[in-house]
Amino acid sequence: MRKIILAGAFVELIELCEKCGYEIIGIADTACEDKYYGYDILGDDDYIIANKESYRDCNIVMVPDKTSVRKKLYEKYKLAGFSFETIISPGANISKYAEINEGAIIHDFCNVSANAVVGKCARLNVGSNVMHDSIIGDFSIVAPNSVILGRCKIGECSYIGSNSTILPERKIGANSVIGAASVVTKDVDSQMTVAGNPAHLLK
Repeated sequence: MRKIILAGAFVELIELCEKCGYEIIGIADTACEDKYYGYDILGDDDYIIANKESYRDCNIVMVPDKTSVRKKLYEKYKLAGFSFETIISPGANISKYAEINEGAIIHDFCNVSANAVVGKCARLNVGSNVMHDSIIGDFSIVAPNSVILGRCKIGECSYIGSNSTILPERKIGANSVIGAASVVTKDVDSQMTVAGNPAHLLK
């Protein structure tokens, strides 16, 4: 049984890790006291790093929903020599021709089609669908039931809101946000927030 530490407290990630058979050693978080759903709060991220020799056989699971925080924590733990666990639900459908990178998290009922790429520490939430030849950038989050159609490219640290659809061959720039239930018919520049059907820029 592989040992992991959760960088953040979130019950959905705990349930997924339990389902996948991991041994959760504890959680790095400052918002909780002592225990969270029965698991020890070990301290903050700095504490884990300062005591890395005690946790050298543990991989990190990236929890925060804020994509910039995911990137910052990844760089911090990576510099300290930690590795990151890739979590894939047994209820997900992953093509044998897909590429899933270190630290990615894929929840129940997700589909990742042939030649799709899921970047490091990216997260596909429940029921999301990444079609053929699409790329999900590092640290990005695809919220529940979103559809990324063929040959799309999602830049790093982007957030795709729940029930959104990205039409084929669209490009979403880094650090962008797609509002829930949006239909993206055109490319989106970096650091933009769009929403609606069709999706348009929010000022």
